Amino acid sequence: MKKIYTLLFILVFFPVMMLAQTLRGTIRDAKTNEPLVGASVTYNLKGKQGTISDFNGAYEIKLPEGGVDLIFSYVGYEDQLVPIVIGPAEVMTKNIYMKESTNLMEDVVVTAGRFEQKLSDVTVSMDLIRENDIRRQAPTDLTSTLQTLPGVDIVDKQPSIRGGGGWTYSVGSRSQILIDGMTALSPKTGDINWNTIPLENVEQVEIIKGASSVLYGSSALNGVINVRTARPGLVPQTHVSAYVGFYGDPSNDSYQWSDKSFWKSGKYTVEPLLRSTLFSGAHNPIYEGFDISHSRRIGNFDVSGGLNLFTDEGYREQGYNKRFRIGGNLTYHQPDMGTKLMNYGFNVNFLSNEYGDFFIWRSPKEAYRPSPFTNMGREGNSFHIDPFFNYINPDNGTSHRIKGRFYYTDDKITNPAEGSSFGDIINHMGTDLGAIMGTVNQIKNGDYSMLYPIITPALTGDLNGAVNGAVGILNQFFPAATTSDYCDLINWVMNNGLPPSTNDLGAWMNGDFKKQLPDQSDQNYDFFVDYQFNKRWEGGAQITTGLTYEHMLNESHVTGTHKSDNVAAFFQYDQRFWDRLSVSAGVRAEYYRVDRHYREGATKVLGTTIPFRPVFRAGLNYQLADYSFLRASFGQGYRYPSITEKYARKDIGGVGVYPNEELLPEKGFNAELGFKQGYKWGNLKGMFDIAGFYTQYNNMVEFQFGLFNNASGKPINSLIDAGMTLIQMINGVEGAGLGIGAQFHNVSKARIYGMEISTNGVYDFNKNTKLFYNIGYVYTEPRDADYKERNALEAGYTDPLQMKEKSNEGKYLKYRQKHSFKATLDFQWKRINVGTNLSWKSKMLAVDYLMVDDREKRAPELMDYVRDVLFGNIDGETLNSYWRKHNTDYFTMDMRLGVKVTKEVGFQFMVNNLLNKEYSYRPMAVAAPRTFVAKVDVTF
Repeated sequence: MKKIYTLLFILVFFPVMMLAQTLRGTIRDAKTNEPLVGASVTYNLKGKQGTISDFNGAYEIKLPEGGVDLIFSYVGYEDQLVPIVIGPAEVMTKNIYMKESTNLMEDVVVTAGRFEQKLSDVTVSMDLIRENDIRRQAPTDLTSTLQTLPGVDIVDKQPSIRGGGGWTYSVGSRSQILIDGMTALSPKTGDINWNTIPLENVEQVEIIKGASSVLYGSSALNGVINVRTARPGLVPQTHVSAYVGFYGDPSNDSYQWSDKSFWKSGKYTVEPLLRSTLFSGAHNPIYEGFDISHSRRIGNFDVSGGLNLFTDEGYREQGYNKRFRIGGNLTYHQPDMGTKLMNYGFNVNFLSNEYGDFFIWRSPKEAYRPSPFTNMGREGNSFHIDPFFNYINPDNGTSHRIKGRFYYTDDKITNPAEGSSFGDIINHMGTDLGAIMGTVNQIKNGDYSMLYPIITPALTGDLNGAVNGAVGILNQFFPAATTSDYCDLINWVMNNGLPPSTNDLGAWMNGDFKKQLPDQSDQNYDFFVDYQFNKRWEGGAQITTGLTYEHMLNESHVTGTHKSDNVAAFFQYDQRFWDRLSVSAGVRAEYYRVDRHYREGATKVLGTTIPFRPVFRAGLNYQLADYSFLRASFGQGYRYPSITEKYARKDIGGVGVYPNEELLPEKGFNAELGFKQGYKWGNLKGMFDIAGFYTQYNNMVEFQFGLFNNASGKPINSLIDAGMTLIQMINGVEGAGLGIGAQFHNVSKARIYGMEISTNGVYDFNKNTKLFYNIGYVYTEPRDADYKERNALEAGYTDPLQMKEKSNEGKYLKYRQKHSFKATLDFQWKRINVGTNLSWKSKMLAVDYLMVDDREKRAPELMDYVRDVLFGNIDGETLNSYWRKHNTDYFTMDMRLGVKVTKEVGFQFMVNNLLNKEYSYRPMAVAAPRTFVAKVDVTF
């Protein structure tokens, strides 16, 4: 019996004795003392053994008796090899303090695969913007910092990555914008309102250059910009910023549109707090902003919040912006989960925004003033709440993530300025009422000789003679008038209609029949949910898969009610071989419908039509040497037209966007081959990257400017169309009128290829002196693949009002440039930082035909005269002549100086556009003059 007890004792306690050695402790950041959640603790004994740290950074691992080499690792930190000698049944405590990696190749990103990985391991081109990069720039929104990156441009608030975006003026972005993995694009318009980005709480911005629709769906056709917000640390932290900017005098004095008396009148739409106090004597526009953010941990809760106030008078008249934004995050970390991690909570954000803009100027001599046709602003509110749930089980390498959103917005059109009265207009034109009445009486008596200068050349087909005759007659009536004055008069008639009778003429001239903007808002509701599952195996393989559903409802008093549904499933497989080769492949299937168009996303596969759209991607990254990486990738992308593009009638900057129900989704693919090399020569260390890329779009969506019938929304493509529109106006048809605007349509095929070269890093002069740099050059060849067929078609146009596609007959797409060079340099000495942004770009290759026509002509055409009236002809200076003169390569330079007075307080002083360069990033969009900025930051 004793032998049996002895045997049982050995069987029960011997394994325990063998494994009873325990090592425990905490893993923290060496600098901040923050616990590192999910850090790995491993050793090799018949395979890899290990555990991870919990929410408090605590770990506990069983070790074999004797000696073992433990490896402590955490993404973005330097690995620590710790030899451990432990006796039988011993319980040992070992706290580990890990240092952040100073190797740029070790930066951690999540956007490329929806999981954390090193920047050097991703299979696509990717850039990073860190919190300090943003703060050094002191931007009013994120666009100012994004534009410092090679290959990233912002044209009228619209992002374009490596020439893929072009210009669509705040409708239909080809780049997906995310905040913590959730889209920031408007569900209604598919555009980004940069005011929604919480700059006061940004930790890192990750930019993918290339199609990413497999993981992020529609709008990720051109790339992804993911804003990752900061999370609280152990020590509560409050950050306060206040800044003020002054727009200097433009290099062309005629652009000046304000003075002291203008601001003292108090009639402008927005007024910064400092305008009536400290800067009441300033004659130029100003802007001001105030940010405050606070974060802390309260028990198992993470709490963070931020508030932003911003008012910008705008360097262009009526180009104002006023916002109030407040938002925050609440996260609860479930305790007592062992090695498992679980948290849940929500993000919430509210934005109240009032802004104005225009993209037709008054004239080439008044480039900072809006045309009367574009005297329009918008105001609105938006709110969203994003609940989330995360569960991570490192024991079996799985994670589950669920996130949702309820989004609501309402906005409406406003009139930022009343405009000139009828009396002011005719007085400014020097109107000769005697000449007008004399002509009217001649016509009443059957004498049409006054009209012969128009009729005679018109009958012989002499367009120039007819126009000159009309100008001669008008000069008799309005001897002091300019083309801008005629626009004022035309716009006044469009807003007031024609007088019902001669008895109502006085009331009509007094503006009693003015059409009022409807005092109603458009509402938009959006419901979104996303589930993601991740499984990781010890051999280096992992899968990421999930489902997404979105429902959108748009209610508009102008366009009625529209709704859409989007359902998608995605799957991606990633594998790491031999600790050198990373391979990634994924697929997505997406179903989309709008209203009763149930097969909006229908696709033909091998001759069979399926009701959803499949897309694929694949990529690899091979580590050639310690700091040498070769990558290749291929990805498909697509973008469904937004509600606004396809069905809605919207006013943007006072100009209409007209619906096109025949608009098709655009699709394409991107291929890339790249090489990344880390380097260290003495005190210089950094990273060099070169990539060749090729992008192809089918059914590419571009918008075409032109003239439209406001009643029908149809384009005016002939003299007959124009005549019918005028008849409708005379007959008082509701909504009738001549409109200027754009309509989206599909361009058959586009090809964009090129090369990007960049380097970034730091040179350490000594422990107190450093030089940080980021330098890049991008060459793009943006080809319109169908330009020959289009030119042949347009060559057959006979009606002078038929609209062509672009300003020339060349092979290039609109609103693109071939060459771009950018450099950001920051010299840091102790508490002082001196920095500069440098940028050089080549000329724009093509623009819209309505704006500019570069074709050689024997004589002016009818559209040339239309352009002169719409865009101004002052002393022979027209938009066409201005564009020929100013559409050249240009260089700009910004300078900044930062001083850290104490650990908590810092000051920054900046001069943007230091050389006061006059340049245009598209016709009638003259950039801001030299601008002076002062900012103070306080952290406690």
